[in-house]
Amino acid sequence: MGMHAARWLVVAFAIASASCIDPVRSDAVDALGPEAPGVGTGPTHRPNQPCLTCHGGNGPGSPDFAVGGTVNAVRGSVIPEARVTVLLTDANGSTKTKTSNEAGNFYVETREWSPVYPIRVAILSGNASQEMKTLIGGTGSCASCHYGADNAPDHMPPVFLRSQ
Repeated sequence: MGMHAARWLVVAFAIASASCIDPVRSDAVDALGPEAPGVGTGPTHRPNQPCLTCHGGNGPGSPDFAVGGTVNAVRGSVIPEARVTVLLTDANGSTKTKTSNEAGNFYVETREWSPVYPIRVAILSGNASQEMKTLIGGTGSCASCHYGADNAPDHMPPVFLRSQ
């Protein structure tokens, strides 16, 4: 291969590589900040953060999630609630049931379920239950909307099992 052809190959590779980088997603991932001290990657990391930022489509996390979130014990808190049943029902009536782990996290991998939006959500544990009043319209990342641990009136509180 001649020097001229090699240069064009390098330029073409650089252009192709740059087109695969999504600066918006990269910024969103960076905005999440570092992992919590002492918590490695895995099913219990990053509670109350938008899971699909990393685990959706072209994100850096693996596996890819169709839906993911965190269940907290009480409205306005970020104290996780383990062993909560999360019932998801899509527009076609297809259901998926998951259980929150010790960090309150739950997720459904895309290889398990490809929901058709909108999705209805209910959570229950013992005699406590909540049903989401609205439907999930287009993103399976609960914290995309439920991020307001500050209880500001314009923020949805994190997902919670009990009001008090």
